[in-house]
Amino acid sequence: MGRLIQCSSKLAKRPYHFHRTDTRVYSIEEVCYYMRKNIYIMQGEIFDLGFVVWLREELDMPETADKMEHMLKNHADLKDIVVTLCCSCDYYDESQINEMIRIMEETDHLPAREKLKIQADNELQCGHYERAVEIYTAILRDDDMLQANPIEYGPIYHNIGVSFGYLGEYNKAAESFLHAYEKNNREESFKSYLFALHLAGKDDAWKVAAERLDVPADQIIRLEAEYNEVRKRCSISPKVRKVKRLRYLAGSGRLSEYYDKIKRNIQDWKEEYRREISV
Repeated sequence: MGRLIQCSSKLAKRPYHFHRTDTRVYSIEEVCYYMRKNIYIMQGEIFDLGFVVWLREELDMPETADKMEHMLKNHADLKDIVVTLCCSCDYYDESQINEMIRIMEETDHLPAREKLKIQADNELQCGHYERAVEIYTAILRDDDMLQANPIEYGPIYHNIGVSFGYLGEYNKAAESFLHAYEKNNREESFKSYLFALHLAGKDDAWKVAAERLDVPADQIIRLEAEYNEVRKRCSISPKVRKVKRLRYLAGSGRLSEYYDKIKRNIQDWKEEYRREISV
């Protein structure tokens, strides 16, 4: 499921398989967690009579199974199904369940691709960059994008670039920003493309694309100046000063203190990275 979930109910020997996301769950708590993480793409057909059988035989939840069977046969609203399942265990409290219902009501009218983008944007905002890339890429590959306006591609490619940038994948970030600019013609995307190339050590690689896309020379000069200013500010940032301090310790022979700080910094970076990729 992607994170540790404490389950107080029975664990299934045979998991239930959500085919849309290729996810297997072993408990009612995992079902609730799955619904919350995929609230923007929830569809009624993800629950069927096979799910009812799984509840009854694998989790030993006959009352919940009976309720589910009745609701499915009567084509109950998906929100009622979500509430029933969440109320069958104590994984989420009332306010969290109400929040799920609010999201479903607000996004009910949106096309599937727009719901997915909201989910991906939230993952990006929460720092789950790999998960964001995964969802954005799924949007681009989905047949639903055949109905999309060409301009819809720009923000998706741009946000993929942002995600790759945070992950330090600057070449991939630059490629995504360039795709975004080709779709939306926004200066922000070309600026991000330019900055990503600099970070990748490809300072002049933008020239071919700039010529092909007729980017004005004065715009390039202005963006280059902005990059140099940003780089100057970053050079005095707390994180950079911390690295310079480490170099000073090593150069002055204070190796014991140097290795101690290196160990702690690496541990902090590991924890930060785990938070960023956790889903």
